[in-house]
Amino acid sequence: MMRRTLCLTILLAGSPFLLAAQECKLKFVVAYNDGKTLQVGLTPEQKKFWEREGAKHFKSMCLDSKEPNYIILWSEGLSGAEAAKAAIDQFNRVRNTGEAPGPTSTDTNSSLMSATIYIRPLGSVREKADYWILDTSKAPYPVIRKGQGYQDVPFSRVNQPGESVKASDVASTIADPVAAMENALKWLKKEKKL
Repeated sequence: MMRRTLCLTILLAGSPFLLAAQECKLKFVVAYNDGKTLQVGLTPEQKKFWEREGAKHFKSMCLDSKEPNYIILWSEGLSGAEAAKAAIDQFNRVRNTGEAPGPTSTDTNSSLMSATIYIRPLGSVREKADYWILDTSKAPYPVIRKGQGYQDVPFSRVNQPGESVKASDVASTIADPVAAMENALKWLKKEKKL
């Protein structure tokens, strides 16, 4: 009798682990590529998101870096940078030399070196976190989905006196690795009917 009770106790104590293992129908890993190296793991923000939202919205999915079914690969980038580059370079040259911005300007009392400039976002320039979902069941791993994660820029950036402007300063969105991971997971959940 004691032996049977002990076995039942062990079985009941271990059942939450068995249930949790049964619930994991899709295993994934997240990796970041900066163009040079590959870093496996979540950013601190992605980790907070996963701890808060993972159990609620992605119950049948789990992180597994050893034997994942899917790899969510992400990278940050800027689209439309070429469209803004010439104007930004010209602006920075004018700011550094203190010259008037064009041949028709006649205001010699003001200086761009001492002016505070509000940078307005351009719709054609976007900062984004691109993601790709790779299927590990095939070799080489095919990309089965690609997408982006970003947030709208909440307000215009203030450029301080003497500060150079970068193409990312005029972007209408900012890269959001959490949104990229969430978008990838939502797609996997829908596609795999989890």
